Amino acid sequence: MLGACALNAWPVAAQVAGGQTPEIQGAGGGKVGTTAMLAATASLDADQNAGNVDDTGPPSVDDTQPATAANPVVELPPCPTGDGGLRERVAVHICQQVRIEPPPTSLKVDHLALRSLEYLIPFYARRDYRAAWLDADGKPLPVADKLLKTLGQAEREGLRSTDYPHAHLRKLYEALQQDTAAPAVGQLANFDLLFTDTFLTYGSHLLSGRLPPRKIDPDWTIKPRSRDLAEVLERALADDTLVESLQALAPQGKGYAQLREILQRYRTIEQAGGWPVVGSAKGAKGSPAERLRSRLQASGDLPKGQEQSGKSVTQDKSLANALRRFQRRHGLQETGTLNTATIAALNVPVSERIRRVELNMERWRWLPDDFGPRYILVNIPSFKMSVFENGKQVMESKVVVGRQERQTPTFTANMAYLVLSPKWYVPRSIAVKDKLPQLKRNPYALKGQKIRIYNSAGQEIDPGSINWSAVSASSFRYQLRQDAGPRNALGGIKFMFPNPYSIYLHDTPSRELFSRNQRTYSSGCIRISNPVELADYLLKHDPKWNKDTIKTAAASGKQRVVRLPEEVPVYLLYWTAWVDDEGLLNFRDDIYQRDKPMVRALYQKGEIQGGDA
Repeated sequence: MLGACALNAWPVAAQVAGGQTPEIQGAGGGKVGTTAMLAATASLDADQNAGNVDDTGPPSVDDTQPATAANPVVELPPCPTGDGGLRERVAVHICQQVRIEPPPTSLKVDHLALRSLEYLIPFYARRDYRAAWLDADGKPLPVADKLLKTLGQAEREGLRSTDYPHAHLRKLYEALQQDTAAPAVGQLANFDLLFTDTFLTYGSHLLSGRLPPRKIDPDWTIKPRSRDLAEVLERALADDTLVESLQALAPQGKGYAQLREILQRYRTIEQAGGWPVVGSAKGAKGSPAERLRSRLQASGDLPKGQEQSGKSVTQDKSLANALRRFQRRHGLQETGTLNTATIAALNVPVSERIRRVELNMERWRWLPDDFGPRYILVNIPSFKMSVFENGKQVMESKVVVGRQERQTPTFTANMAYLVLSPKWYVPRSIAVKDKLPQLKRNPYALKGQKIRIYNSAGQEIDPGSINWSAVSASSFRYQLRQDAGPRNALGGIKFMFPNPYSIYLHDTPSRELFSRNQRTYSSGCIRISNPVELADYLLKHDPKWNKDTIKTAAASGKQRVVRLPEEVPVYLLYWTAWVDDEGLLNFRDDIYQRDKPMVRALYQKGEIQGGDA
């Protein structure tokens, strides 16, 4: 079986245009902005397929985006004189902790490490180091209590309140509220610094995640959302909109909001003891049919009132329909009957489903604010491609993605053109790993696949003239090209969105693969089940093209490049839990084992410094 793409495994440093310094990333991946005084450089690793030559003919596209030069070092204002009242003395104490040379890269307050210095220092510098959470008498302002209550609800966002010093802050807050004696200036300064840092840290987690995505997924190159969190806090305090400001930092997309709602429902199920175990279970109460009905009702697959009590599993039509719905949501064959795979999915504890929802809420926080009015989305674990226009899904396609050793990466790029009746220049990695062994066995083994062999000068050669037994992977100096036609690995159409990975969407002659549930068979690129329909959609505003003319050109054997009237963003994402267009929560297998490192990083006790864990 032919594979159209291949990804090399070694990372390379991304080039920065003009020798500029890349944008500095803050906590959770957000842009630092005015805080470049605290960081000098940032680097970006990218996986690049050096051997995959694009054969389509148009000039090469430079995918390296010019990076923003680091902001110059900002001079911090001097500390106040301290000649005034309590407010002035607290400001002096705050200034003495944050305005030091060189600028601090770490700072502890009450034995807790401050985690958002890149925002905290400019925040205080802008306000001449005055306290933000205390009144003139050193008493906590009402906004401090609002922050504490908001932190107590962090679980609603798929985060953990224990990742923030919630209990410690509450203790400090109550001590200042109840203390009738004059508090120490240092105590007040520490209180203010901790509340500021906690707001900025929680805000950063809501905005762009608890973890930098590339720490978990080396392939991740999608630019995260960014805000000047120092400015966000400043406005929230001035306008008394702290709660609203934090809510606005979380992803505003419908998909995220739906996961948040379902998370609360699943937590309620967990608090009630979870859902029943299905199948043969020791000590389980009720008949198998009763347990199955209860299980499907708990997850919303079987609406209450539709069950047919007393009937067996095979006799109850409503139960069979509920099972099909459950199977569809979990990517299983929709048989309407119990089988091993369905029982296993039904018996996954609700606690594990909750964790899966939380992981994918984190992935949402790694994404841009807006995907645009029109875009193509491939969710790798679901083996589906969807086209969205003005918030609605207008097309869907089954896809085949990369196998385990040649995984499809996660990134975004703009689709710029398509190629009809494409030739296929075999990537070097495929040529060496897959084709060279065939040539060693038979020099003419590739002839039946319509693959020609060219030397380094670009001249076609007779494969029988080469002693292939003496050719190794390191000495392989040939280019393989497959002719356009019905056996071409790319089929009749390929869709190009230039990127460092040489990944693209394409047709395929291996149509039988789309009937399988698990579709990890490619060498990294995405094969789609309805290429003509996608091409027709993309070219719908060009009068020269319709389904018939596209089919004719795709089967012509003559390669033709067609620029799109308007580029379309393509997002290759990795969601193992999401809510579909019908409002149904879907789960899929973690085909590339990318959930596991997230679980280790997000749930390891004490992994996040400064929290109560």
